Amino acid sequence: MKYLIILGIVLLILLCILYLIKRNRAIRKVKCTCLEDKVNIVNKVLKKFGFCFDVKQDIVVSLKENWQQKFGYSNLYDLGASSFNMVMDAEPILFDYQDKEYRIEFWKGQYGISTGAEIGVYVHDYKSHQKEGFYRAATKEECFQMGFLLFKKCFLFAREDYTWWLTGFDVGKFSNPKDLMLKVFIKFPNQEMMKAFIKSLLASGYTENKIQVQYNCVFFEICTPKNYKLNRHKIKKFFVQLKNRFNCFLFNFFTRFFPKTIDKLTFICFMFPHLYRLIIGFCVPKKKCHHSKKHRK
Repeated sequence: MKYLIILGIVLLILLCILYLIKRNRAIRKVKCTCLEDKVNIVNKVLKKFGFCFDVKQDIVVSLKENWQQKFGYSNLYDLGASSFNMVMDAEPILFDYQDKEYRIEFWKGQYGISTGAEIGVYVHDYKSHQKEGFYRAATKEECFQMGFLLFKKCFLFAREDYTWWLTGFDVGKFSNPKDLMLKVFIKFPNQEMMKAFIKSLLASGYTENKIQVQYNCVFFEICTPKNYKLNRHKIKKFFVQLKNRFNCFLFNFFTRFFPKTIDKLTFICFMFPHLYRLIIGFCVPKKKCHHSKKHRK
């Protein structure tokens, strides 16, 4: 028994030495790798999830053309979000325009090991055979120029584009949804459509003094959702957030040698190449990924 304990201690010491050697090699390799190569390494995996890396802001964002667009939106995505380590506030604004119901939804919260936000534009055609409660993603002609600024006491990051799905995720940062504030704007193609949106915004509980209008652009802030509160499974969400906080701690502890996310993700790729895709999966939303797999079977 004595010799088994000694052998176990020796093996543990050897494993620690091997880990430190591999870690130091990975650190040197990251420092010697140029920025372009780091982005290529990270994007090679991110693109499979429909995302890419924004070097300027050091965040993960959705690709302008991604496979998620094929699968639209259903309430099940939000209701089942906590099962995929996502705890967030959701604020959908629904309005009618030209025989269509538009659903512009805003999200902010914790996505696994990332603090993030989204704006999605979805459409239900009254004249089509779409199922009740299901929305297809907006086509290129139905997209909007839109943007948001995400704050947690101070400014975190901003996004703007002409698209159907605008996102941003700060990897390694933990947040509770209530601590985040979203400043958003949407530019509509005409006054009629903009007024339909504002009417729905007011009906949802937003007040006129909190809404700003410039030409066809609408500006407002989202702190606490007024229209749609995901209050189900509070206990489950509490434990999901505990897990998210712990995973953020682990991510930041093992990558503490680097201040930038691009370096952290590259370091993990060099350290744990076989687990890299799994770890990347904790950085981005899963609700649409799960739905797509069901449809492919």
